[in-house]
Amino acid sequence: MKKYFWFLLFAILTTSFSFSQSTKPIFPLNFGLWGYYSADFFSPNLDWFAYNSQTQLYQQVGSISENKLGSGIGFGGIINYPLTNNLFITGRIGYNYYASDLNFYLFNYNTLTYTKTEDALNVKFSYLEITPGIQYYPKLTGFENLYLLGGLELGSYLTNEITNNVTNVSSELQDLKTRIALVLGLGYTFQISNNVFISPEVSFRIPFTKIYNQDFPDILDNFNNVLAYHNEQLSNSQLRIGVNLTFSITPKKQEPYIPEVPGEVGFKEVLALNNEGKFVPATVIKVEDTRYQEYYPLVPYIFFEENSAKPASNTQILTSRAEAGAFDPKTLPMDALEINKRTLDIVGWRLKNNPRADLTVVGTIDGSPAEKNNKQLPLERANFVKNYLVNNWNINEQIINVRTSQFPAKPSTSNVPEGVAENRRAELSSSNPDILAPILIEGDNQRIAEPGLIQFVPYANVKDSITFWEIDVFQGGNLLKRHNGNGQPQPLHWTIKPNELAASNVPVDYTLIVETINGKKYKANGSLPTEYLSQSKKKAEELPDVTITKFSLTLFDFDKADVSAQDREIINKLVLPNIKFNSTVKIYGYTDKIGDDEYNLRLATRRAEAVKNIIQAQRKNVKIETYGVGERQLLFDNETPTGRHLSRTVQIVIVTPR
Repeated sequence: MKKYFWFLLFAILTTSFSFSQSTKPIFPLNFGLWGYYSADFFSPNLDWFAYNSQTQLYQQVGSISENKLGSGIGFGGIINYPLTNNLFITGRIGYNYYASDLNFYLFNYNTLTYTKTEDALNVKFSYLEITPGIQYYPKLTGFENLYLLGGLELGSYLTNEITNNVTNVSSELQDLKTRIALVLGLGYTFQISNNVFISPEVSFRIPFTKIYNQDFPDILDNFNNVLAYHNEQLSNSQLRIGVNLTFSITPKKQEPYIPEVPGEVGFKEVLALNNEGKFVPATVIKVEDTRYQEYYPLVPYIFFEENSAKPASNTQILTSRAEAGAFDPKTLPMDALEINKRTLDIVGWRLKNNPRADLTVVGTIDGSPAEKNNKQLPLERANFVKNYLVNNWNINEQIINVRTSQFPAKPSTSNVPEGVAENRRAELSSSNPDILAPILIEGDNQRIAEPGLIQFVPYANVKDSITFWEIDVFQGGNLLKRHNGNGQPQPLHWTIKPNELAASNVPVDYTLIVETINGKKYKANGSLPTEYLSQSKKKAEELPDVTITKFSLTLFDFDKADVSAQDREIINKLVLPNIKFNSTVKIYGYTDKIGDDEYNLRLATRRAEAVKNIIQAQRKNVKIETYGVGERQLLFDNETPTGRHLSRTVQIVIVTPR
C-alpha cells in the first residue's frame, strides 16, 4: 500500500508543474509549512450476535454506538501553484497524530445486558497523508484574500495502539484501512512582506473509509461461554484549525506582466535641480529632519467655467455652511495648489475673525465672443463670491463691495487658450492686508528633500505608434507621482513636497511603461538611493541644525518683473525679520509655461534680481544668491489657471543655523 502512496505523491507534484499560467495570479507560486490542532469525532459501532442452538442461527443481542471526542495535531509541507489569477492547485504532505478515550462494554448473553466502563480504552493513531486540492479566491469585496478549499485526503497509517486503562494492557489493531476523506474548508491569506505569506485556515475532514472494520464469526466468548459473532467498526471525522506559512520566489506584483525589452525604451537621463538653478545628473536624494516654515501665497482670484458663474471645479473646493464652521487654515496641507483651492474659505475665515475688514470683489469676463455678449456674467460671478461668504460664513454683506469689469485690469495674454481661461475670474482685494496675506504653515521635524526637484527624461525607440505611456515614481510600494499620455513619452518634473518621502533609507523607484497600437508592451525601470538624516542622528553626531523658511511672492503680472506694493509689504513685514546675521538667502525666479523657454529664463532672472535689490538695500551684509529657473521647473500643475499664477513667482529661501 505504501509504495502506491509514494507513487501518487510523485505524480501529483510533477503534474502540478506542467500546468501553464493563463493570467497574473493574486499570489505567485509559494511553498512552506503547515500545522494544525484538531478536534476528532470518533464513531465506534459494535454489534453482538449469539448463536441460537435451536434455530442454528446467530441472533443479535446488543449494539453499541456512542461517539467520543478526541484531539490531534499535525504538521508538514505545502505548495500552492497558480492556474489562473484566482485558482490554485495546492499539494500537502504531512504527519498526523490523534488519540481518544473510548468506553468499553461487557455483554452478558444470559441477561441480555451490558456493563459500560467509562474511558476504559485509549486509542492512538498516526498516519502519513497527502492531500491534493484546489484553492479558489472568489474576490469578494473587502475580502479579496479569502479562499475556499476543497480536496481529497489520502492517508497511510504508520502506528496504532489500543490500551486497556483498567488492565494497562496494550495491543494493536490488525488490518487497518487506508484513510480517504473529503476536505472542505476556508482560509485567508495575509501578505507579510514581498515574498512571505501566512494563512489561517479551518477545514473539516469527512471520511469515506473506516479506521477499522472487522467481522469475528464463530468465536467463543470466554466471559459468557457462548458461541458468538462480533462486528467491530471505528471511524472518525476531523475539524482542523491551523495555519500555513509560505514563501514565494518572486515578490507579488499587481500590475500586468510586461516583458522588458532592453534598448527599446528607457530613460535618457534623470536630472536634479541644484542650488544654482542648473540641472545635473541625480545621484542621491538626501532627506533631513529640520524645522521648516513656509509662507504659501494666496492667489486673489476665483476662476470660473467658460460662460458660467460657477467656479472651475479643478480650482476651487466649495463647502457647506456646516463644513465651513469646522474649517481651520492651520490644518491645510503643505501644498500651495491645494491651499488655493480653499481661497473662499480662507477669506471667509479671516473676515469672520476680522469683522472690521472689508472686501472688494470685481467680476470679469475673458473677452471672447461667447462671454462678451453675456452682459450679466461679470455681476453674476462677483455675486457668487459674495453670496458664498454671506451664506456659508455669515459675513455681513455690508462689508463686501461688488463691482464689475468687462476685462481684468491686468489681464493675461489672450493669444493662447490658457491666458483666456485666466481672464474669466472674480478679483479679490481688501484694505486690510491680513485678508489676502500668505498662509504660514510650520513645524519641527519636517522632512525636507535635497534636491527638491527631480526630472525624469524618457525615450521610446519603437516602430509602432504609441497609444499609451506612463511614468510612475514609488518609494517602498507607495505611489508618489504619476505622469502619462500618448505619443512620445514626455519628461516628468517631480517637485518633492515636505514630508513626501519616508523617514528611511528606502530608495525611490521609477518605471516607464509603453504600449503600442499593435499591443506590444515595453517596460524600463531604475532606482535612486535616499539618505535619511534624523534629528536624533544629528544630535548624536553633533551635526549642525538649521531652520528653513520659504516665502513665495505670486503677484507678478503676466510677462512682468515689477515687484508690487503688496509684495514689498510682505518683504518688509515677514521676510526681513527672519533674516539673521548668519542667514543665507537664496532667491529663485520662476515663470509659467506660456512663451519661449529662453525668454522665460531671462524673465525669471529679472524677477529674482528685483527682489534681491529690495532685500540688499536693507540687509547689506547678508549673503544673497539669485537663480533664474524659468519654466524648467514648473512648480505647479500648469493645466489650471491657479497653477500658472502660482508659477509666476519668486521663492525666497532663508537658511539659518540653529
